[in-house]
Amino acid sequence: MSQITQSRFRHTPVLVDEVCELLINDLSGVYVDGTFGLGGHTKALSSLLNADATLIGIDQDQTALAQFTPSLVQQTLHLVCTNFENLKQILGDLKINKVHGILLDLGLNSFSLDDPERGFAFSLHGPLDMRFDRSNELTAEIVVNTYSQEQLADVIYRYGEERNSRRIARRIVEMRAQKRLTRSDELKQAVARSVDPRFRNKSLARVFQAFRIEVNREMEVLSSVLDSAIELMVPGGRLAVISYHSLEDRMVKMHFRELSQDIPRQPGMVDEEVKVPLLKRITTKPVVALPGEASVNPRARSAKLRVAERTTHATK
Repeated sequence: MSQITQSRFRHTPVLVDEVCELLINDLSGVYVDGTFGLGGHTKALSSLLNADATLIGIDQDQTALAQFTPSLVQQTLHLVCTNFENLKQILGDLKINKVHGILLDLGLNSFSLDDPERGFAFSLHGPLDMRFDRSNELTAEIVVNTYSQEQLADVIYRYGEERNSRRIARRIVEMRAQKRLTRSDELKQAVARSVDPRFRNKSLARVFQAFRIEVNREMEVLSSVLDSAIELMVPGGRLAVISYHSLEDRMVKMHFRELSQDIPRQPGMVDEEVKVPLLKRITTKPVVALPGEASVNPRARSAKLRVAERTTHATK
């Protein structure tokens, strides 16, 4: 396994070798790392690509982008601070029509998770923020203090799959009636008072995940980029997605399955029943970390990599 870390902010990317093996299809092509972070995957790709290849790194966190030293890669490198849902606009600005590969690693960077001021971790004390892009207006504090009890329960259930969602939502409303909730440990108290202590940590993880997804519109953004990726890739171009929870993986799996259907026309069929495969699934089952990687990088234990390739049928 490749070991790629950076010293000031430490982060070890997952499934590096697998991503490189499955994503690269043209050594001189254009590759997008939609979740650049500290650039670990991009560095690995760079080490295998020709010098005339082009790399595009996208991240919402300017602090992360600022840590990267462009001279570490020999290819042309474009770093852009924005959400990867803006990929089409980014390529237009760079006057790039099509790309050969798109990578989306949907996990949190370790340096963001470990920063108490970001409010992502229930194990740390910090503000209820949870924004990837700190210029966005919506924070976890706003969600927790302004959503109705029913809305809170729906967010917790839909994005956290937490069965005690209504009980937790009711507790949050009771607590915020006494004072505005502004700190992560206050949200932690609301959850802890609502669930069986035996399952407390799992519930906390689900609830914090749910609010993070809501604040950053993660499912909406993922759906949008999955829909637009095909038209941005050359035939034979590949889309690789690393997900870390079942909601993301289910969306990617269903999208790849839907667009890879091949149902030729038969007598009596209506147009809607005919399916031309726009994608070819390169991984029919998710690629997971080998035991050696999982043992040294805890983030890798829940990572699932799925890869699909644009077919020649995708004409847009």
